Amino acid sequence: DKVASVYESPGFFLDLEPIPGALEAMHEMHAMHDTEVFICTSPLIKYQHCVGEKYSWVDKHLGPQFVERIILTRDKTVVLGDLLIDDKDTILGQEETPAWEHILFTCCHNQHLVLPPEKRRLLSWRDDWREIIESKRDTAAVAPGRWTVLKGREDRPAGKPSRAK
Repeated sequence: DKVASVYESPGFFLDLEPIPGALEAMHEMHAMHDTEVFICTSPLIKYQHCVGEKYSWVDKHLGPQFVERIILTRDKTVVLGDLLIDDKDTILGQEETPAWEHILFTCCHNQHLVLPPEKRRLLSWRDDWREIIESKRDTAAVAPGRWTVLKGREDRPAGKPSRAK
């Protein structure tokens, strides 16, 4: 109940500080040739301020051009994209095999996890996220075109809350 009282209080999402390097990475990705960036986020159902505060947070820290790039969904598996960078280690939903490759973003609640060899991890926004994007382009068996990078964020009360990306 104490944890819930924190993340359900007005201003919780709006007052979160960005993860170091995240804002710069978002702007750089957004400027990359043939790359589209979206923020794919899940709302907390019980928290009435969640959705509005997430939109306000994005506007405050990234600007209105990113507000237009928010995808709000409880099921990220149905969203099309090439990469999903997310701090949740397992993303389940309607689609058994989502269109995107899940890149696990390291944070306090998942840093202890040992990943299978085929799964990739982004240690921080100072880590080489550019290499992840380029390696995905290099290994894809599709014609050159626009690439979509989804930046996810799973909101849940367990443990220390992850910071907005």
